[in-house]
Amino acid sequence: MQDIELGLTKIERAAIHVIPPILGAILGWYLPVIAKWILKLPWLPLEDLVEKIASYSGITASAILCIVGAVAGIALSQFIFYETLTVIINKEAVLLKIRKTKDNFRKQDIQSVYLEGKSLVLVGRQDNEMYKEAYDANKEKLAQAFLSLGYPWFYDDPYLAAYRRWEESDLQVPAAAHSLLRARKDYLKDDEDSKARQLQKDLAKMGIAIKDRKGGQYIRLDHTLSQNEQNEYHDIK
Repeated sequence: MQDIELGLTKIERAAIHVIPPILGAILGWYLPVIAKWILKLPWLPLEDLVEKIASYSGITASAILCIVGAVAGIALSQFIFYETLTVIINKEAVLLKIRKTKDNFRKQDIQSVYLEGKSLVLVGRQDNEMYKEAYDANKEKLAQAFLSLGYPWFYDDPYLAAYRRWEESDLQVPAAAHSLLRARKDYLKDDEDSKARQLQKDLAKMGIAIKDRKGGQYIRLDHTLSQNEQNEYHDIK
């Protein structure tokens, strides 16, 4: 069987290529008019900048702003492609491509695959979270692709009951992991999502999976860490 590739469809790709530049160009052309309208509001931030834009007039200024808007639209299109996950599946392995990274996982090393909200999650044989990344394309097609190739797909998180709220007093969590969890908590508070995402990956490599909820960070220890806890308990006894 050939590889199954999932992600943006051809129509979606075409729309992303075309729509943002066109909208950017239109917005740029009418930006001085929009700025003049905004100046009528009782209060606005960056008033000096808005006044400067409103002062532009003539076809030349509109044409320049139109070009700037189109370029900004192209940049937005590229950013959307950059942040979109592509999944390539065959009978032997899964290839996951996003941003500048490519991750390949053998089918025999995967214990479960499921969606957690919008995130695709792959879990290994030691209950270790091998991969977690946002997936925005058709969810049912994704499920059917994995199932058709015999992957252990789950429609719900099979490890949900194993999660517990992270507390700094949790002695079962290694000290180094506590440090990363504290830093990640601060990043989430400051809306620094990319840094929080990187720490999540670092924690996964240490054997700790994370769920974010309104109450805070919830963690699950993989089989290796859980086994270490049991060994330490027996050593103490």
